[in-house]
Amino acid sequence: MGKTRIKKAVGSIWPAAITIIIALFIGAILIVISGKDPIDAYRLLFNGAFGSAHKISETLVKAIPLMIMALGISIAFKNKMWNIGADGQFTLGAIFSLSVGIYLKLPVWLLFPISFLAAFIGGALWGALAGWLKAKFNANEVITTLMLNYIATYLLTYLVYGPMMDPEGFGFPQTPLLPEGLHLGLFSAQTRIHMGIFVALALLGLVILFWKSTLGYKIELMGQGEQVSRYAGINAKRMMILVMALSGGLCGIAGWNEIYGVHYRLMTDIASGYGTLAIVIALLGNLNPVGIGVSSFFFAALLVGGNTMQRMTGIPYSIVDIIQGLVIIFVITRQAINLESVRMFFKKIGGKQHVG
Repeated sequence: MGKTRIKKAVGSIWPAAITIIIALFIGAILIVISGKDPIDAYRLLFNGAFGSAHKISETLVKAIPLMIMALGISIAFKNKMWNIGADGQFTLGAIFSLSVGIYLKLPVWLLFPISFLAAFIGGALWGALAGWLKAKFNANEVITTLMLNYIATYLLTYLVYGPMMDPEGFGFPQTPLLPEGLHLGLFSAQTRIHMGIFVALALLGLVILFWKSTLGYKIELMGQGEQVSRYAGINAKRMMILVMALSGGLCGIAGWNEIYGVHYRLMTDIASGYGTLAIVIALLGNLNPVGIGVSSFFFAALLVGGNTMQRMTGIPYSIVDIIQGLVIIFVITRQAINLESVRMFFKKIGGKQHVG
């Protein structure tokens, strides 16, 4: 049983690894065309992400929300519910959790779990709304989740410019800071890596266990098609709402992580476009929790190291964007190009040559 699990985990990693290698190779060709040394550029990118304790901490700080959101997205995607609204669910989770920390006058030990739960509820409600629209009116969830992203963004803008604006913030669109006692503890004063990493790892473990549960099995089963789920006696409409709630709830927890571990306040750009990257990470990791963990770490390193590469070599940061775009293209086409078919093709060629 243990060998089967290991084999499955490795099987979810190697397609992602091949995709990343091909994207980096093409990126290297573009760097050569720009007149720069790709080996030196990638060395600086690597050093920028892992060259010191501070840089490693920055990579981990980026990886935490990306991984949590990708885990949430994977739940919806396995059910063939295309949740494109991770940024909005992240934002609602951040708003709900910060409101608890600022406005509730309770002991710190009580505020932490309540704020965490509030973040999950905020994201879950935003996700469940799209699920309800799908179940009730057969509304396309790609469109509804995307539109809900805009509503969440405008709601955030209204709050930070209006009722939640910091009266001592000199007019900047931001809320007051969380009380210091509610900040997630840092590992050291020299880095920004915080205790939220343990929350991320715990969620990773829980999602692995989730797929072995009865509910996880039903979600995967429903993803096989409407007829299969009907035959299994699954209430499809209720499952749509539940799946989107779970998916959005995890994205909301990522918002809690950023508020309580990194920024300590709301700002207009709090989501930072993490939702789009999280979708790519979930697909790159083949919707497998282990693959998602590896993929999120790669993308975080690319984001952090890319800044160093640009600063030290003059290579435009758009090269990083191109590499990300290549990964997206390869992820999308990976299903069309069956690697097993490629292996069989070369095997047949080898067989014919041997016969000749």
